[in-house]
Amino acid sequence: MKKHAVVFLFLFLTVGLLFGTGRKETLPEDSGLVIVKAARPIPDNVTFPTGDSLESNIWTRLYEEELGIRLKYVWMVPVAQYNQKLNISITSGDLPDIFQVNAMQLKQLVEDGQLANLTDVYNGVAADYTKDVMTQDGGNALLSATFDGKLMAIPKIGSGIGNSNVLWIRTDWLDALGLDSPETIFDVMDIARAFTKQDPDRNGKNDTFGLAVNKDLWGMFGSLEGFFNGFDAYPNIWIESTDGQLASGNIQPGMKKALEAIQQLYKEGCIDPEFGVKDSFKVSEDVNRGKIGMMYGYFWNMGWLTDAKNANPGMEWQAYAIPGTGDSPVLVQVPFAVTTYYVVAATYQHPETLIKMLDLQLEKTYGKTAEPDKYNVDEAGNPIFEYPLIYCEPPMKNLDAQTAVTEALEKNTSSTLNAEETGYYKQILSYRRGDKENWASCWATEMMYGPKGSLAVLNDYVKNGKISDDRYFGPATATMTMADSILDQTQLQVFTEIIKGGDISKFDQYARDWNSLGGLSITKEVNEWNVR
Repeated sequence: MKKHAVVFLFLFLTVGLLFGTGRKETLPEDSGLVIVKAARPIPDNVTFPTGDSLESNIWTRLYEEELGIRLKYVWMVPVAQYNQKLNISITSGDLPDIFQVNAMQLKQLVEDGQLANLTDVYNGVAADYTKDVMTQDGGNALLSATFDGKLMAIPKIGSGIGNSNVLWIRTDWLDALGLDSPETIFDVMDIARAFTKQDPDRNGKNDTFGLAVNKDLWGMFGSLEGFFNGFDAYPNIWIESTDGQLASGNIQPGMKKALEAIQQLYKEGCIDPEFGVKDSFKVSEDVNRGKIGMMYGYFWNMGWLTDAKNANPGMEWQAYAIPGTGDSPVLVQVPFAVTTYYVVAATYQHPETLIKMLDLQLEKTYGKTAEPDKYNVDEAGNPIFEYPLIYCEPPMKNLDAQTAVTEALEKNTSSTLNAEETGYYKQILSYRRGDKENWASCWATEMMYGPKGSLAVLNDYVKNGKISDDRYFGPATATMTMADSILDQTQLQVFTEIIKGGDISKFDQYARDWNSLGGLSITKEVNEWNVR
């Protein structure tokens, strides 16, 4: 955490109470409700119980019944159109009372004086549980919304560690070939070769690949972050260099070593030659068809393999911590998980309503009185979590659930579990009993929340300091706004060319181009932010 982190957190966690002042909205005398005129994106493919909508649903009714808040949407547009619509509102100065913004919009609105200072209402209104959730990432999310010591937004906090890589391996293939689990990245490469050349599925055909890679190289399913981390390389995050300055992981020496290694696997046929046109979803289809036996990805990846498990009950996977070269401890990169912020217009007289809605959402979905079947996803599969105007998720929720479920399994009792954890506990027991109903889905739950699940790997990362956090969590700098797109395109083009056999010296040229195309200026801006 930055050296001023404690100071900033102290400022808005200890300031005295000062709630929103001024008269309330004009309402019928008997209503007693505070009106919030809001705007929001319409979630893609959202569904509702009969008669409900974003304007009227279990959450809007709860706002009125428990908080005395009536939500009125002045506009809603599909997600893809939201930023354009909001930018028009920002330009015209016609802002809703409460709405969501990205980091650049937040910065602009703060500089223009169009947002309410939330420091005092956060300190005075936020529940203890809310404050705990909002600091589970070490306080970085709140710091990213803090300007000159003032909390100007509520970050839509999520789990950065939940987006870190684990290594998934088909252990039934390991067993078929008499192979041990990997201890180093070089073992991973040897396993990839064996899965490619030694017919691990025993069908007598040369039709398998050792390692999954998606066309974007990073993220979700068939990603390469974990492979690169094994070579002490950290793509797409900012790290602290030996001189104390922040530096882009994209141009560090370890990147070149990782590219050479993945190029070698491609050359040996261990990677699908068509990876350059397959996104994560297409890669998952290949894995479901039993064509790939190893991948780096997220803790939830087994949730995409339930069709394969139903078709082939003997298929077994195991999550492993990221192996390294053996020369030094492996650190796994953790991205900054906040891209959206909730804000209040400076002209609105009741900024405390934002905090009250946040308190209610966190308690009803994740707190001690949580009812996930009612407020998260209902029995019909409707995504109730998409309905509230304000929604955050505890960064450590899934890791804590894995710990709690494992302890409950050991003690053979679910008495200490909350409603969500109890659901995972029951699913694991159902899988272990061999119950046919939702068998593959329950298997996926075991693979995530069980004693040896992927979340146990993430817990190990956190408890033993095996993580490298993205050290930059500010808004896009001026040069980022102009240069990020071309920098990202250049990286993908050059890295893909190298993987497919291009001269490794192209990386050196890439590093020079990265600096000249804006990277040098971005580095300067990032370090100016770092000493703010």
